[in-house]
Amino acid sequence: MNQEGAQLNAREKMWNWLVTQWQWPQAALFCGVMMILLLTALLTKLGLMYFLIAMTLPMYMVHQFEEHYNNRFCLMLNEKIGQGKVVLTPKQVFWINSLWVWALSMVTIALAFLVNPLIGLIPVYFLVLNGILHCLQAIRFRSSNPGLFTSLIVFLPVGGYTIYKLSELPDNCWQYQALGIGVAVIGHAAILLQAGLHILSLKRAAD
Repeated sequence: MNQEGAQLNAREKMWNWLVTQWQWPQAALFCGVMMILLLTALLTKLGLMYFLIAMTLPMYMVHQFEEHYNNRFCLMLNEKIGQGKVVLTPKQVFWINSLWVWALSMVTIALAFLVNPLIGLIPVYFLVLNGILHCLQAIRFRSSNPGLFTSLIVFLPVGGYTIYKLSELPDNCWQYQALGIGVAVIGHAAILLQAGLHILSLKRAAD
């Protein structure tokens, strides 16, 4: 086997392990816990504000384990929203959580460290909005949902406190707050739009 074929085979094996066998939530939990331990050890060096900003990514990864273990969020969404039809496929769920959530968090956390800590409002508002949506979903269906527990005990209290700390900065202004809220709303709206378009295409195919 040549080098190109070996690399392709390695990518296929990785994809099979992460998505086909649905091991990525467990991998996210492991990485999230390791990052939390590392950041905690660096707390005195980072300072509380930067520590809280950096913690948004590992907190989200721990939340993803609760939400997607055994693909339960996708299955619940297909059952309650799609009424038995596929709203989101496992492949779509993986790319949304990796390419969108992880990439957005890493880029905005880096910008918060390098440019202005108020840019950290973007991943923080993303956490808070996600937590609110889990709560609204629980109220709408009058039942718990995958991800609700970490939303209540992590996203809302820690996210709210982080927004409070960042809002104390002297250069805080409504533009940074609007940027954080706007990106969080657009991100979640894009996910909902993708699901809605998928349902619409299924209905047209059935007709």
